[in-house]
Amino acid sequence: MAQPYRFLEHRADILFEAEGKDFKEALSNSALAMFSVIGKAEGKEKVKEKVKIKEKGENKEQLVVYFLSKLLSEMDTREIVFSSVKIEKLDEGKMEIEATALGENVRPKFSVKAVTFHELQVKEDKKGCTIRVLLDV
Repeated sequence: MAQPYRFLEHRADILFEAEGKDFKEALSNSALAMFSVIGKAEGKEKVKEKVKIKEKGENKEQLVVYFLSKLLSEMDTREIVFSSVKIEKLDEGKMEIEATALGENVRPKFSVKAVTFHELQVKEDKKGCTIRVLLDV
């Protein structure tokens, strides 16, 4: 199966596009793309941890940045690396999201400083949704 995201060329940071049949799936695939950038280094004993994530924004673009930033912050604070996320609730009217991320207490291979608004795009059409995100590394 082809990856639901692809990396694009960028001079200094990491730029990717994630696709889905709708905004919810594209947002979930954006998280997977970010997780794949961070990766896992070998080392510590692996203990799985579930983390509940709640976030809201004013619009879809803001929700993308806030949601991915919250995931990044939780990984940093808890010293874990997420490998999957399940979006349980996405209210596009109120721009609120509730999700559960699954992670392990392993060291990241790569450090992502921030999720940025620079070059951010959310495109929706009959074929689905594409989200473009720039990660500051």
